[in-house]
Amino acid sequence: MKNIFKKIVVLCVALLFAQNLAADEQKDLKNRFLDKINEVILIVEDKRFSKDERNRNIVKALTPMFDFELMAKLSLGNAWRELKKDDQERFIELYVERMKQSYSAKIDAYEDEKVEVKNIEQPQSNRIALTTDLVSKSEKLEIVYKYHKPSSKQADKDEWLIYDVEILGVSILKTDRAQFKEFLQTKSIYELMDALVKQS
Repeated sequence: MKNIFKKIVVLCVALLFAQNLAADEQKDLKNRFLDKINEVILIVEDKRFSKDERNRNIVKALTPMFDFELMAKLSLGNAWRELKKDDQERFIELYVERMKQSYSAKIDAYEDEKVEVKNIEQPQSNRIALTTDLVSKSEKLEIVYKYHKPSSKQADKDEWLIYDVEILGVSILKTDRAQFKEFLQTKSIYELMDALVKQS
């Protein structure tokens, strides 16, 4: 009976310890996210930068937060495995550039919006969903940033990396995957890469 009681106590302590670790990770991630948002806002509001300089600085600041490479792989689905290594690397480069262009375009539309963290959940030990509101004078837009924690830290990257973003419930990653899948039903992966070049 004593052994069973000890096992229960040990299990409870381990569970509490794990919960505290998860809470600390969530707090650190939230603080880092808000710090990065504030850094970006300072860049946007700095009138010394030209538009191109501003966008380059913002992309440079945000890049360590994102796992663009994983997003590129997931966006292709099964077609990814059919590519040769050189073509995989080429597709990643094109996808990353496409994402950077997309964020630069969104920056151009910035009008004093504020970001508020609404909720943070950790459904798995290596997954965190950070729900935010992008608040403007006229509306509130819900954006969910989905993070994963790679098994080993990548060079020049944060410990937790964003691999998908949902805007009003619409996943950027799933949207890309659906568009690419439709494109590849009638055309080749090389034609898709040519199309990405034209978009950049």
